[in-house]
Amino acid sequence: MEIIIKNDNISLFLRKGDLLIAKSGWKEQRDLSNRLLVEIDNLLGKKGLKPGDIESAKVLSDISDNFTTIRIAKTVAEAFNFKEC
Repeated sequence: MEIIIKNDNISLFLRKGDLLIAKSGWKEQRDLSNRLLVEIDNLLGKKGLKPGDIESAKVLSDISDNFTTIRIAKTVAEAFNFKEC
């Protein structure tokens, strides 16, 4: 899964290898903490996937790490990347 933050736009991409299987996007309105997980869940549900089906998550952004938006996105990505040993 890729979470891309560019200017005021948020994009989600689900890929299997190089194949894009689903995408979603919206304009950031300072509501990422309320919206990101809902959007991910909706995107997964449309494809019959579960959160455990996400093999890796990353954030790509053109904004500074000091912004709350990027910190929220990175925290969500880290949660999806967490695997028990």
